[in-house]
Amino acid sequence: MHLGDLLPREHIIAPLAARSLRAALDALVQRLAELGRIGDLAALSAALAGPRSRDIVCIGPSVALPHFRTGSVDRLTLALGVAPEPLDPEGLAVEAAPRIVVLILAPPSAAGSYLQVVSALARLFRDHDLVDRIVAAAGPEEIVELTRAAELRVLPKLTVRDIMSQDVRPVTPATPLREAVDLLVRKRLRALPVVGEKDEVLGSISERDIMRGLLPRVPRAEIQPDVGADQTENLTVRDVMTRSVMCVSEDLSLEEAASLMINKDVEQLPVTSEGKLTGFLTRGDLIRKLFAR
Repeated sequence: MHLGDLLPREHIIAPLAARSLRAALDALVQRLAELGRIGDLAALSAALAGPRSRDIVCIGPSVALPHFRTGSVDRLTLALGVAPEPLDPEGLAVEAAPRIVVLILAPPSAAGSYLQVVSALARLFRDHDLVDRIVAAAGPEEIVELTRAAELRVLPKLTVRDIMSQDVRPVTPATPLREAVDLLVRKRLRALPVVGEKDEVLGSISERDIMRGLLPRVPRAEIQPDVGADQTENLTVRDVMTRSVMCVSEDLSLEEAASLMINKDVEQLPVTSEGKLTGFLTRGDLIRKLFAR
């Protein structure tokens, strides 16, 4: 399959007149609506009013792949925009300021093909040369030629790679515990992988680990209120992390990953490739992306 097969010229906006990532999403949705590709524009706009960071895959600093399942489309639908300047993430909880935005919409019944295409696009846009050529393209016609030449390898079965969160926020054992807690809260995560100097997985830190580590330090009534705070000020991730952690490969089938989570009663799994952390898989990822709208 070629990327151009999914991106006709009329689905491409270049240049994209938007200053923020949210405005870019609105422009791409409006273009698809004008082309008659969206059945219920109001419902889709409402659903996208506050998209979460886990629904936007960032590939390096220049590419964002917002992806959503919605009853407003009856088939897998893509739209691509290229902004003249980096787009402001504007409260969407992503740290990249992309130039290329590829919007991916799919009906709820297309869970398998939708996730496979998202994963294939993520792999494709790791080609820095392709990204640079699209950013430098003179207009939609040139982008069409580039996308027609880009081979999109859709793997025959769903794997951990298709589901995992790629925008991973690892910490190190030396990270202050307060900083890890702030990251969990800010990104609305339940756990973080802990890595070493070579991105090797050393463990994980979860809400449960933090609660267990802080419980003995919760100030009692007879202790001054600021004593507990002083005791926790110098704590690091090393003090509360779980060191025995199970990792899975990107290529593990989803069936095997789900079975592993159930049988071992684990809620999240670090994902590795060649010994290095590449993603994070949670029960929530499996449930939400496979079954939720």
